[in-house]
Amino acid sequence: WLDLHRKLIQNLREYADKLSEKIGIINSSVIEYQEEIEEAEEDPELYLSNPLNSFRLIRHLHQDWIAWQVYMEQKVGEEQVAKIESLLQDLPQDWEYKKAAEDVLTVARFYNYEPAELVAQNEKNSSIHLSPLDCYHLGHDRLHDGDFVGAAKWLGAAANNFSLSEYSDLYEHIGAPRWQMYRDYARVLRVLNRKEMYEAYDKANSLSPQNVHLMQEIGEMELLSLRDPLDPVPDDFDLVSEVEEMCRGIVSTNTDILTCEYNNEASAFLKLAPLPVEQILEVPFTVMYPRGVYDSEIEHIVNVFERCPPNALFELDQGITGCSVSDGYSFVTKRIAERVLDMTGLNSGSESFYILEYDTLQPLEVYQLFRASKRFASAIKFPQVDSTVMIFLKDVPVGGAIVLPDYDFNMFVQPEKGNVLIAFGEEDYKTTICPNVAGQGLGKLSFSIKIAC
Repeated sequence: WLDLHRKLIQNLREYADKLSEKIGIINSSVIEYQEEIEEAEEDPELYLSNPLNSFRLIRHLHQDWIAWQVYMEQKVGEEQVAKIESLLQDLPQDWEYKKAAEDVLTVARFYNYEPAELVAQNEKNSSIHLSPLDCYHLGHDRLHDGDFVGAAKWLGAAANNFSLSEYSDLYEHIGAPRWQMYRDYARVLRVLNRKEMYEAYDKANSLSPQNVHLMQEIGEMELLSLRDPLDPVPDDFDLVSEVEEMCRGIVSTNTDILTCEYNNEASAFLKLAPLPVEQILEVPFTVMYPRGVYDSEIEHIVNVFERCPPNALFELDQGITGCSVSDGYSFVTKRIAERVLDMTGLNSGSESFYILEYDTLQPLEVYQLFRASKRFASAIKFPQVDSTVMIFLKDVPVGGAIVLPDYDFNMFVQPEKGNVLIAFGEEDYKTTICPNVAGQGLGKLSFSIKIAC
């Protein structure tokens, strides 16, 4: 879609260039004609007494203005118009637009984003910004599905925040003017029996005071309002799950347990070169090593993933793509495995690791997905897993936090490139990756197995 959008933008730019070229020709001619008029106005009698001036003036009137009529009637950018017509067949279909709208609604519902909150975000710098026109169309999408409460929120956000966008002047030409947004908002409020419809209709009328059809609609509404009013339809009440609360950052904290120190005890190597470590949870014992892996090492792991052979590729439920790699694949992977062993303080690590790429709008219980996979159910001895290690290979700017909602002491970890998260001693993990909003998640996962005594 980005490539198609790029082509359409380039075509529109070429069309604008053609228009600018025509405008430039017209403006140059206006300047020339205006200079002659100013010269003549200094002494009209003297000017017209000159036969050359008289001829030039009469010729302009006799010939140029007929030519200008023809020139003005000529279509501009016919090639660009034809090109955009050929590209229209490649535009997203209705079902694709519907799917994109559902994804926005899913994210907004999960993270409790209010439409007005999304519009108020910085138009150029925010990852979760929607324009008033976006909200207007999402409102109509909700209206089409019979969700009047949802439609009211999106249409209201569009109308009330119309002027927040620096591109709002375009909306009348490519979407809807502000009065229409208020009218549509008022219509939905009317269905919901909410008194705010009067204010919405007033704003629509003030923006388009000569609109006969709008005045007629308002008159009908006022006439019907004389009847006994019905109770207003309330907003929907959504039950918030524990996972949703955690992913929204609604966490309880216990600063007495959180610690940040240097680990110089887990291994002989760490006694010589201690690493900073943060204790995230006491039960289950969970720690984080900030910047525990270097950028050059991350680049190597990413290259391994991009060149993953077909027999090592795998897919888990909910859209996770992975690559199974041996710890001994390269000098770099061996070095990382040894460092992770130092971090865990265990005598044995894992023989392989898994590079996971995920971009889902549903929460993921990665441990459970591995256990449910036929490929890994017998390959990994899950009852003997002593620790799970996740190395974050890229930042996830919005969403994608790691949470542990089933414990009294809650965990909320935002993925940051190079950080290493280690959890110990839990055989039935409920560790969950929250839905991504901006950015794909990419991580290196490994399971450390207990050694039988």
